[in-house]
Amino acid sequence: MRRLFFLLTLSLSAVALPAAAQRVPDHATRDATTRLAVAALGRICLLNLGDLNATLSAAAPGGEFGFVDAPPDVAAAFLQERPGFVRVLRRAGMGAILLVVGQQDGICSIWSEYADTNALHGYLLAMVDKGGLKGGVHLLPLDAKEQDGMRVSDYYLMPTGWFARDLGKRLAEDGGKPLALVTSVSPPGLRPMEGMLAVSRALKQ
Repeated sequence: MRRLFFLLTLSLSAVALPAAAQRVPDHATRDATTRLAVAALGRICLLNLGDLNATLSAAAPGGEFGFVDAPPDVAAAFLQERPGFVRVLRRAGMGAILLVVGQQDGICSIWSEYADTNALHGYLLAMVDKGGLKGGVHLLPLDAKEQDGMRVSDYYLMPTGWFARDLGKRLAEDGGKPLALVTSVSPPGLRPMEGMLAVSRALKQ
């Protein structure tokens, strides 16, 4: 999973995102933005894992969240010459949320302009214990440490029940293979997008 993390963070120093208002977000803003990022991870990346077309449809401009295509320079910075798609979501009073989907590597990641370490973990637990993935996956923490000023956490998502059955049908396997999930949260000002959540699985074209 470290390889996944480094691939996703390789280009961040070169990313220049337009600042919404150059303000310091309060706790409520960070909490709301983190909750939105986790919701997007679950409903876009996880529920459609392994199906590129379904993933992009879930993040369509007219969809539930209202993502739109990111500016070409931002997309290029995040993709780093990988084929893929980058979409951005902005809501009043919140920081930007970015969706980055690799076209060949199967990496689906959500980036949050503002994030909170404790809130991120809490919303992940809520998503699998009583939210949209209830009865379909277990969250297994593997490792958490400070790395280059960031709080990096590795998890395994263990598919079970209805989610394992859905994955099995989609990927022509039993659906029970563990899914690597990597998250990182940086202090304000260290990188343009403070929070990152990413899962990876081979995509069905």
